[in-house]
Amino acid sequence: MDNNAAPFGAWRGLSLAAETGWVPDRHILRALHAATFGNRWFTQISATELAGLAAMPDAAVVLGSRRGYLADSPGNQALATLLRERPEEFGLVGPIILGAQSLHWEPDRAAGAGRLGLAGVQCFDGFQRLVTIAHISRELPPADLAKAVLSVIVVTGDGRHRIREFCDQTDRYVNSAVPQDNLARCPHLLAVQAEFQAEGSYFDPRRGIVAGPHPVGFTPADVFRSLAALSAAPRPYLSHQLHTTEGLDALWSDIAGASYRSIVHEHLRATSVQVAVEARRETQKAIARVRKRHNTGCYKLLEYAPELVTWTACRVLPLEKLYDGGRNAPRWTDLIHGVLPAETERVVHQLVASYERLRGSKHIFKLAAPELDLWLELVDDVLGRA
Repeated sequence: MDNNAAPFGAWRGLSLAAETGWVPDRHILRALHAATFGNRWFTQISATELAGLAAMPDAAVVLGSRRGYLADSPGNQALATLLRERPEEFGLVGPIILGAQSLHWEPDRAAGAGRLGLAGVQCFDGFQRLVTIAHISRELPPADLAKAVLSVIVVTGDGRHRIREFCDQTDRYVNSAVPQDNLARCPHLLAVQAEFQAEGSYFDPRRGIVAGPHPVGFTPADVFRSLAALSAAPRPYLSHQLHTTEGLDALWSDIAGASYRSIVHEHLRATSVQVAVEARRETQKAIARVRKRHNTGCYKLLEYAPELVTWTACRVLPLEKLYDGGRNAPRWTDLIHGVLPAETERVVHQLVASYERLRGSKHIFKLAAPELDLWLELVDDVLGRA
């Protein structure tokens, strides 16, 4: 919104006389609230008021931004979508930090509100958001744009250069979120956490589980790979994805997605997690035993694709019952410790023989063994689906 044409009182500290130098721009912004602390002003300003700050093609130069506008960045695309669809949440992303050569405040009758006059404006932090606002203001009705209210900090005086340098270095003070952090917001994992706690055990979606008289730790990666291994899905797509860190991050980045909800949903129980983790651990023990006896030739497959072995061996279990916690639940302990170890060793030899027959013995296993096509080919051959 352009308030520059509205009558405005005397502007303190601003003169266009030759001795003060040229002031490149002036903006008058209506603030919903403003408070001052030293040479810093803390204000609340709607996006309609801020739309004109970065509307010019050379905004990055005029505002002294460290970077130009990143039109195609995922971050800016997400900001644009947020402003269109949920403008009232746009201001929660963080404050805009500006510097001003001169500032004038003209209060309204309403407590804390008024008009803020800025001259010689620079943007120390938030330039990408300002340009996003400028672009979206051309398509959103003013009433919708006004729903976005941002915190704007304006710094004046001799401290501007120091604040600009600080804003350029704030990355070193930020603990960036990682996909695993999303697990703390999953209601199904929080329900499992409560179940473990009621049983006297400990489970944290962000850290994994500790169980047994002598604590044994299982990371979230262990838990999710175990649940994928015991998934009733007919092919090992999810196990293949989760055998890498990148695959885990992709799953945890979308906890509302179909892949995530295929193993973590309202039917997940503490017993489901315990069974899955214990079953995967038993297969790994069996794989380790085989590797001690056979560590050459096509048995190198075990080193680079252990999750393939685990998924295939776990087909012997009543996987459709994993989420059953009632009296009719399978005798999981007997199955995991009595049946699964021998089945794992049998599957190991079958997969190795299948690999040698289908692919030959001369392969760079580090590159070939993790391939999804290989996993599907071997699984189909071993389970008789070819």
